[in-house]
Amino acid sequence: MNIQTISEKYQLTNDEIKLLNYMYEHRLKLKDIGIRQLAKQTFTSPGFIVKTCKKMKLSGYSELVFLMTDTLDFSNNLEDDLKVESYIQTFTELMNKHRNSMIMILGNGYSENIANYMSEYLNLNGFRCTSNSHLEMLRKHQDTLIIIISNSGETKRLSELCRNAKENNHDVISFVGNSNSTIAKNSILTISTDTFTPASFDKHYPQLFFGLTLIYFELLMSTFMSE
Repeated sequence: MNIQTISEKYQLTNDEIKLLNYMYEHRLKLKDIGIRQLAKQTFTSPGFIVKTCKKMKLSGYSELVFLMTDTLDFSNNLEDDLKVESYIQTFTELMNKHRNSMIMILGNGYSENIANYMSEYLNLNGFRCTSNSHLEMLRKHQDTLIIIISNSGETKRLSELCRNAKENNHDVISFVGNSNSTIAKNSILTISTDTFTPASFDKHYPQLFFGLTLIYFELLMSTFMSE
C-alpha cells in the first residue's frame, strides 16, 4: 500500500496518516487487533477510525484491515506464481545503474501502448524516459538503457535496433513472448512470458502477452522502488 498516494488522493490529515502508518507497520498482526484495541494503541478512538475509513470510501474497519493485509499477500503470491523473482536482482541492478541515464522504450502495434505506459510510469518516478525511437541515443558513447517490447521477439525494426544497441554496448531489457527469439538473444535481460506460438497470429487467439507484460513490469518496479 502506498500511503502517501492514498493520503494525497483523499486529503488525509496528519493524524489519519499516522493511523495508516501504524496499521501498515503492524500489518502482520492486524487481523488479531480489534478496532477498540487499535484505537487505544494509536491514541485515537473507534469513531475516528471509522471516520477515516469512510473518508477513504471504505465500508468500515474490516475493509481497511483487508486492504492493509491481503493486498500484501496478493503481491507475494503473484511473484511466486509468475516466477518474477528470477528477474528481480538483474532488473534492480540495471535500473540502479541507469537511474541517471536516458531510457528509450520501444514497441510496435499493441506493444506501443505498453511502451507509452512504461514511459509515463518511469517519468513520474524520476527517470528520464521516452517511448519514441531516437537513433542518436543508440550511438556508442551515449548513456542509454533500451527497453524493447515484442510478443514474437522477431519484429523486424525492433530486432535491428536491438542488435544495433548491443553492438554499441548499450544495455537492453526485453519483454518478449518467446525466450528463443532474436530480441531475447540480444538482450542483457530477457523477461519472457513464454506465451508466443504460431497461433498468436490467429484473429481470436488470446493475447496473454500484453497483460502479463504489464504485470511483470508492475511487480518488478514495485520491488525496485520499495528498496
